[in-house]
Amino acid sequence: MTVKSKNTLPLTEALVFDIVSYLLEHDGTGFSNEISYFIVDNKPRRYTSREVVGILRNRPMFRHAKSEERQGGIKWRLDLGILEKYLLQKGYMERFNKLGLEQRVFDLKKSIIEKTQKCLEKYTEDSVNEIYHSLSEVWG
Repeated sequence: MTVKSKNTLPLTEALVFDIVSYLLEHDGTGFSNEISYFIVDNKPRRYTSREVVGILRNRPMFRHAKSEERQGGIKWRLDLGILEKYLLQKGYMERFNKLGLEQRVFDLKKSIIEKTQKCLEKYTEDSVNEIYHSLSEVWG
């Protein structure tokens, strides 16, 4: 009988970390085909495309992004607030920090805030629709 180490993650949770890492590298968003190709190409013996899409659909931190683009399937965004709750609930914060993802989350939050500030600096009464559209692009 083999004994599992406490340091190993279940495969589905390891896949969640891989997808989170990919999305953090791509400003928190990505199309399902791009995400799937990246994961399957880098870990071909571990995951299938269907498993990747299944995780995207069934984990609360992955949300549909509002996008008119359809270049590679559905556009997904990473909900950082729900990600933090998920990690705390599952007890994976230490693992998350060891992988260096905490700094990348901080950088993404900072980037989103800066983009929001830039949009709001352009605000005038005449530009309400344009600003609203810009903000919806940033916040997905």
